[in-house]
Amino acid sequence: MLRRNRTLMAAAVGAALVLAYLVLWAAISPQQMRRADFTSTYMGATLFRDGLGPSMYDVALQTHSYARLVDANPGDFLPFDYAPLAAVVAAPVTLLDLDVAFRFWSLLQLVFIAAAAVVAVRAAPCETSLGHDQRLGVGLVAVACMGTASTLFQGQWDGALALGLAIFYVCLRSRRMGTAGAVLAATALLAKPQLALGLAAFALGRRDRRLMVGALAGSAAIVAVSLLAVGAGGAVGFLGGLGNQVNAGPLTAMVSLIGITVSIFGHTLTAHVVAGIGSLAAMAAAAALGTAVRQRPERLEAALAGATLLSLLAAPHAFGDDLALLVPAAAWCLTALATHRGDVRSLRSATIAVWTAISVAAYLVMIGAVPALGNLVPWTLIAAAGLAIAVCIRQGTPAPGSRSDREASASACRVAP
Repeated sequence: MLRRNRTLMAAAVGAALVLAYLVLWAAISPQQMRRADFTSTYMGATLFRDGLGPSMYDVALQTHSYARLVDANPGDFLPFDYAPLAAVVAAPVTLLDLDVAFRFWSLLQLVFIAAAAVVAVRAAPCETSLGHDQRLGVGLVAVACMGTASTLFQGQWDGALALGLAIFYVCLRSRRMGTAGAVLAATALLAKPQLALGLAAFALGRRDRRLMVGALAGSAAIVAVSLLAVGAGGAVGFLGGLGNQVNAGPLTAMVSLIGITVSIFGHTLTAHVVAGIGSLAAMAAAAALGTAVRQRPERLEAALAGATLLSLLAAPHAFGDDLALLVPAAAWCLTALATHRGDVRSLRSATIAVWTAISVAAYLVMIGAVPALGNLVPWTLIAAAGLAIAVCIRQGTPAPGSRSDREASASACRVAP
């Protein structure tokens, strides 16, 4: 009864937060909508629809197009710096008025985030089958993070990326490694490839030939579609603008390591060098987590969650909306812990505490408390990654003569559909 009451309380809190996000989102004014990140997506997709794909990364062209959309001052614009495929995927919504398109796109991303949580909850291992109320509680707690709110308010892409990560996880659990590689490639190259550095390192650490073949085939397909859509000029323009992302936006508000180093060293070369070294270390740790799963597949939940956290930390460009990528990771971790007994009670509490801390820190950044307190989000991500790594270490190494990778995966308990 006590566990059921806690589950219902968690579901109520999660539902209340999501409802609050929707109320605040409904109150966004037309002027605020036109200044949201979605406008850059709409602008890029409009340029592609108008046949300007090969030159859509041209700054002068984007400045003129953005000014027409929002009546901005010359040079005051949000550039379209997503991958070329993003313009192709978003092109249909440009048939709608910008304000209507913003509302539709934001709700679509919220649906994707909720779907990511559902997919992760249904696929995660457990000791016993979860009831519908427990599944609902876990899902709502996962969805009710500030990454969801920021994605909704800004009309960002992270709902689609979160759903892709959830599907990648399902494919890994079911050992459809080729499909997993293709899904990871599509998720990475859809809009924000900089967010997938740690996940790519995790996949390399697995050293699975089918996974690599799937990733290469998926990457080749995405690149081919992108080249057909925007030509070599568009591809070169996108690659040429990647370096600009490092200095785009307020660096102290970034949720990746650059947010820490700039806060400490200021806007200096030292800050970027230290952040670069930290990113390489995060990628190396993510690769080690991939290897840890290869040695013992029951580590998958903690290891992939850790790799996702490290991927955000390693990103040269990541803001609060990108925390939505953690929604499926929180869902599968909390599901795996939901029905375990007292031996993991402290771990369950620590997971909920660090998940709460991430959202609280992101909220402080959202309300502009960064100058007063410093950006705490990367620190909470480091703590969460450390917890995931500690769990993997706690699970130990395979004993001589232990079950094979396939046998261990097949014997893991699954949530009943």
